[in-house]
Amino acid sequence: MPLHATHLMNAFLLAIVLILLLKQVSAPLGLIDRPDSRKRHDGIVPVIGGIAMFLAFLLTACLVDGLLETYWPLLTGLAILVGLGVIDDRYNLRAPLRLAVQIAAAIVIVAPGNHLITDLGDVIGSGAVAGQGGASTLELGIFAMPFTLIFIVGLINALNMIDGLDGLAGGVAASAFFWLAVAGYLSNSGSIALPLLLLCVTAGFLMFNMRHPWQARARVFMGDAGSTMLGASIAFLTIDAATGPARLVPLPAWLWLCALPAIDTLSLIVRRLMIGQSPMASDRRHLHHLLLEAGLSVRAATTAILMVSFLLGGIGVLGAWLGVPTHVMVLGLVLVAGLHGVFVGHQEHRAARRSSGAVTPAADPVISPPPVRKRLS
Repeated sequence: MPLHATHLMNAFLLAIVLILLLKQVSAPLGLIDRPDSRKRHDGIVPVIGGIAMFLAFLLTACLVDGLLETYWPLLTGLAILVGLGVIDDRYNLRAPLRLAVQIAAAIVIVAPGNHLITDLGDVIGSGAVAGQGGASTLELGIFAMPFTLIFIVGLINALNMIDGLDGLAGGVAASAFFWLAVAGYLSNSGSIALPLLLLCVTAGFLMFNMRHPWQARARVFMGDAGSTMLGASIAFLTIDAATGPARLVPLPAWLWLCALPAIDTLSLIVRRLMIGQSPMASDRRHLHHLLLEAGLSVRAATTAILMVSFLLGGIGVLGAWLGVPTHVMVLGLVLVAGLHGVFVGHQEHRAARRSSGAVTPAADPVISPPPVRKRLS
């Protein structure tokens, strides 16, 4: 389907214009975020970035020939998720209701086009070819639909959970869209329209959300409407790249594009369950929180995570292009998860020692009071 530079510019500028317009009505609509014990931002911030990104994406998609006809299930599912996110941003819905609607939206996205993850490829390195029924190709069979839904809903919530620092979730999503567009170009599949449009609307949002020398802090948040939209879009594009006719390698290799949020979310869920907490509990144990505890500034922590995320995405695409075996790509992900676990464990151990008084943070040195001199009578 033809995509022109004007479409990309329209998507970028529309996102900016819509954010400026929606900011004016965010307070009357109740779409604002206030700081609390867990949210450490300064002042009241409009939560309209997700709505603006979706509307900019939808309006631009209407201008690209064939895009609506081909991807209407995705756009319908995203509309459901954005609507859910807006209501959640306003009224704080209960987790079971959010999960049920996310599953329903995921079904809408994948069912009409049968976009299912049917196999995971040759994950043990036997030489079997994915998609051709090799003896060691891990075929999902009747579990294809539930596995696909778990993947989509999991990535939706992974993006939502890392949306804790200015520019972080949007930057991670932009990195994934960039590498998905590169992968589409390298595979000669022509499937670059969606990731490029999503990259442009995300870039428009980041103009208001990412810290830079001319912007000390975020002026707009994406909210649940934005994180769910971006997470579902990345999940769909990843599935399409891993299962479509121009697929380079199976799904495990494409997980490199979203490895950091996925690994951090899975790690956090396991750690919460180990201490008897709900997987959906709110705390400050994410990777970005631990980096702040380690002494990094918000800008430095965001930059570090985005650089690692971009590097991992590049490794995934390069591995796919070079034909690196699936089991090698999976082993690489296991190594990344192990390094993440070592860092998280070390930081949480230090935090526990600090809370017990065993370690004094370097940033807060203990200064002894001056000696009290007795006045001579």
